[in-house]
Amino acid sequence: MARKVIVFGASGEIGGRIARLAVDAGHQVYGVTRGQNRRDMVDLAGVEMIHGDKNDAEFMRSLGRRLHYDAVIDSVPSLGSIDLIQQHLPAAENVFFCSSTGTFVPLLYFPADELHPWREQTPVNFYPQCCRDQAALDRYAQDGFPITIFRPTNIIGPGRVPLELWGSRDINFYRRLKAGEPISIPACEHILVQSGYNWDLASAFVLGLAKPEAVRGEIFIISCQRAITLGAYLKTAMDFLGSTSEVASVPPAELMRIYPEVTWKNRLDFLLEHMCLDISKAERMLGYAPRKTAPQGLVEALQWCLDSGLL
Repeated sequence: MARKVIVFGASGEIGGRIARLAVDAGHQVYGVTRGQNRRDMVDLAGVEMIHGDKNDAEFMRSLGRRLHYDAVIDSVPSLGSIDLIQQHLPAAENVFFCSSTGTFVPLLYFPADELHPWREQTPVNFYPQCCRDQAALDRYAQDGFPITIFRPTNIIGPGRVPLELWGSRDINFYRRLKAGEPISIPACEHILVQSGYNWDLASAFVLGLAKPEAVRGEIFIISCQRAITLGAYLKTAMDFLGSTSEVASVPPAELMRIYPEVTWKNRLDFLLEHMCLDISKAERMLGYAPRKTAPQGLVEALQWCLDSGLL
């Protein structure tokens, strides 16, 4: 079923991959971008590129007037962009946006599914995203706003520095490993992490385009099949890089003393939360079938870092 799709952020890591796969699936794709991406871009041949800002009301008004479309995809949404999509792109039969499984933490059971509590603020969850997601779902319930929310786990793959064991995406962590330098980490080797490959995430959006009625008002967790420990994650990175680094586990306070750039809030606090999610709803309803495991995605991400000169 060929559709006419507007993809916001089409020059970005996720938006570009969605646009590429949507064209490959036979859809007509309008890629909207502000032209500010500095990362390596995927091949966007076949995507009709439009320069503009989704947060600009006049641009969105003109977009809705001049394009024929039936679906809208926003990989980096906000309450403001949702307002403008609802107001100026009313012909959309589906509006897909990307959220995060960071809305669920701390996990109360493993593997967590879409029914896991997420609406209340916790010390570590992504509460602004919870508020945004709830507002979108409220609009679906009240006005029929045709929202579908995809919640990926930690995104991994070519195009971005992978998560490291300081709780962020600091390339210096991997530079130390590659150079065989001693490195300190928190005592996190037993913590579960579940990474999702960026191309697999993009594929979920395209699969959703083929299920316009079934996916409205739904949340889907998108990731690889299963979690691994951060200890196994670190071993994968060290083996790939041929690292001989001596790794020491230290308390968080000591880690932050050794590396002043490492912080507790929104970094180590989140790293030390287990991430173990159930993707069976996406498999059942979308036909989602991830191609990569977390270790495979990590290796591809590190290879990209090497190829791009970051490592």
